[in-house]
Amino acid sequence: MKILFSTMQFGPGYNQGTEKYIRNLALDLSKRGCDVIVAGGDPEGILGNRTFIDEGGFRQIKLPTFGWGTTEGDSVDNYLSLLSELKPDLVHMVNPAHIGINLLNAAQKLGIPYFISITDFWWLCPKHTLTLKSGDFCSGFIDQKTCFQCIAETHPNKLLKTASQFTLVRNTVAKILHLKNTSFTTTLENKNRKQILASILNKAKKVICLSKTSLKLIKEYYSLNNCHYIPAGLSDTWFETVPDRQTTPPPFVVGFLGAVAPHKGLHTLTHALNTLSDSKIKLKVAGRISDQRYAEQCLNSYKITEYVGELCESQSKDFLDSLDLLVIPSNSPENQPQVLLEAAARKKPVLASNIPGCAELLSPAAIFSVNDANQLKELLDMARKDISKIGSPTLGLSSKAVSEKVLSEYQTVF
Repeated sequence: MKILFSTMQFGPGYNQGTEKYIRNLALDLSKRGCDVIVAGGDPEGILGNRTFIDEGGFRQIKLPTFGWGTTEGDSVDNYLSLLSELKPDLVHMVNPAHIGINLLNAAQKLGIPYFISITDFWWLCPKHTLTLKSGDFCSGFIDQKTCFQCIAETHPNKLLKTASQFTLVRNTVAKILHLKNTSFTTTLENKNRKQILASILNKAKKVICLSKTSLKLIKEYYSLNNCHYIPAGLSDTWFETVPDRQTTPPPFVVGFLGAVAPHKGLHTLTHALNTLSDSKIKLKVAGRISDQRYAEQCLNSYKITEYVGELCESQSKDFLDSLDLLVIPSNSPENQPQVLLEAAARKKPVLASNIPGCAELLSPAAIFSVNDANQLKELLDMARKDISKIGSPTLGLSSKAVSEKVLSEYQTVF
């Protein structure tokens, strides 16, 4: 079976949860005899002009990118040419941000079946965070104008955010952001984003949701009957024996592993630690810096902080093993973050905000309200005194088990 995965970004330098999900699937399916190709965008322009890149025994193709806000992406004709050349038996779209969904339109024209995995909330929200100006969670895309006004009002750039509180300025900023985040091949895209995506999702052989939360949200918003819950899996290395940690002498090590960006909530964690003011607690931070100014503020906020940079998978395992406690303080919905599954495999206690996607895998004792630094402070204090009161997340599946489930879904088509 020849499988073509497609996603917003892939290759050396891209190592977020979605890329790990694809890489694990691709490696395991290759071992099962499948011919796997991964077609990914390069929104940061770090792959140069390379079109074909060897990646763990399977081929990679670099796709053109058109900005986060694009819906359709490259032309159907260009994708018809690509699919006619590659001749896959099926296409599996994972994240269409930056590349759009026209690859799936082309697959339909050629009679190639396709699957979709929901790894974040791009399908519901152009900025993928589902967070409104008020801090409440949005239920899904309304219209282009309203959504880009929301993006303007909640923009990480303080000047844009402040200016966007005025109606006339907000409308102008929204138009600029739309043009900046979306480029077009020929004509402007159809503005009915929901209608376009609903059609694509309904025609998929299966829409695979990585969490029960995303299953509920996607199924209800698009009225789908082809959704199925299959969580992400982890490679065997995550399930190796966890080494003993020396708990004395202090410090007590609290960790944050994820993108250093406002929606990931590192500021809530540093605020809680500063309020707690316990000199025996050390903060270790790992992850890609998405917002330099925000990162500088957070990393310089709590005096006992160590930033170790962005990590590969093996380094992430060692990082988690070095912690006493992991904190996931996100302030926008998460679709079962990979780091939560990794922490479970390493038997690491976790505290997390009560966002959809995290709460379903944790006990109530490990949950705090979104943006509530005081509540997090109390939990940190409790964990420092008695870590046994903070449970570990529900243990997930291996990538082998997940690839077997996905392969079995593929085989129902043939």
